[in-house]
Amino acid sequence: MRGRRLYHLALSTWLGQCQVLGFCSHYYNRKRRCLVHSRWLQAYHWFLMAATLVFHYPYWKYAMVYFEKGTFRRQDFIMQVSEGSVMLNLLTLIIHAVLTVLYERKVGEIYNELARILRKDLRQKEPTASFYYIVFFAKFHNYLHNFNFALGVLMVLGMRTIRWADIFANIYFVYICLSRESVIFCYVLLLLDFGEALRLNSQQEQDSYGGVLRQLQRQERLKTMLRQVHRIFGWQVAGNMMFYLYFNMATIYLGYTFMSQQPEAMRLGLSHIKILLTAIGIVVMLSDGLILQIICEYLLFQGNRLCSSPKFKEQEEQNKQDFIAAQRQWEMSVLRRAITRARPENQVLGMFRMDMQCAFALISSSLSYGVIIIQLGYLPSVNMHN
Repeated sequence: MRGRRLYHLALSTWLGQCQVLGFCSHYYNRKRRCLVHSRWLQAYHWFLMAATLVFHYPYWKYAMVYFEKGTFRRQDFIMQVSEGSVMLNLLTLIIHAVLTVLYERKVGEIYNELARILRKDLRQKEPTASFYYIVFFAKFHNYLHNFNFALGVLMVLGMRTIRWADIFANIYFVYICLSRESVIFCYVLLLLDFGEALRLNSQQEQDSYGGVLRQLQRQERLKTMLRQVHRIFGWQVAGNMMFYLYFNMATIYLGYTFMSQQPEAMRLGLSHIKILLTAIGIVVMLSDGLILQIICEYLLFQGNRLCSSPKFKEQEEQNKQDFIAAQRQWEMSVLRRAITRARPENQVLGMFRMDMQCAFALISSSLSYGVIIIQLGYLPSVNMHN
C-alpha cells in the first residue's frame, strides 16, 4: 500500500513540475480520469519554449567565455568541445519543440485510449507488477538526480571567481535538461503502461472463442499503438542518445584536463568531490540507457506471450464455427506478428530497434571515446611540455 501511495505521489510531483515549468499542455482530470488539453497551458508552454530557444544564444555566448583564455594547455580544443556540447543541446531543443507542436495531442489521445483499455476492458485498478514499480522509481530517481548545477559551478571553482552569469547559465542548463528528460520520462511511462496492458491481456482466461477473438484484437490494437509511440518519440530518443554520448565524452575529458592541471593544494579535497559528482552523473546517464533497454526487452516478452485459451466444453456446431474462426484469427495474428517484426515501424531511425539493443551500447561507448580523447589531448601536451 505504501508503494502505491509513493508511486502516486511521485507521479503527481512529476506532472505538477511539468506544468509549472511549462513542459506540457495537458493536465489530469480526476473526474474524467484522463488527460485534458488546456489552451492556457498550451500558451504558457509555447511561451516558455520560445523563450528557451531565444535564451540559448546568450547561453552559447557565455559558454565561449566559460573557461578563461590560458586556463588549459589546449585551450582551442577545450572550446571546441564546449561549443559542440552547446550545439547538441540546441539540436535536442529544436527536436523537442517540433515534436511537441506536431504530436503532443496525439500522445495525449494514445494515453487516454490506453487508460480506457486498462480500466474498462482489462479492469485494472492499480499497477500490480513489481517490474512496473521498480523501473518507475529508478527512472524517477534518475530524473531528479541532476548534478549539472553543482558540476557547472565546481568546474571553475578555484580557477576564477564565481559570477552571477555562472549561476544563471547553470540554472538554464538544468532547465533544458529537465525539459529534455521530462519527454523521455513520458515515453518511459507510456512503455510501462503498454507492458502492463499486454501482461494483463495475455493473462485473461476466456470461456468462449468470441472472447479469444476480442482478446487477440485487443492485443493487436495495443501493438499498433505501441508502434505509434515508438515512431513519435524516435527522434527524441536518438537526440538524447547522441547528446549523452558527446556529453559523457566531453565531461570525462574536461574532468581529466582540469584535474591534471590543478595545484597540489586543490587536489586533496575539492578535486575528490568533483570526481565523485562527475562519476555519479555519468553512471546516472548510463543507467538511463540500460533502463530503456530493459523496458523494451520486457515489452517484446509480453508482446510475444500467448493469450489464454478458452475451455472447450460443448461440441455444438456453433462452437465448431467459433473454433475455426478463432483458429484463423490466431493464424493471422501470428503471421501479422512475424511480418511486423521486420517492418520499419519496429525500428527507430533504422538503428534503434524496439528492443533498444544498441541504446546502452551507444551511451557506454562514450567511456571508450573519452579515453581516446584524453589520449589525444594528453600526448600533444606532453610533447609541448618536453
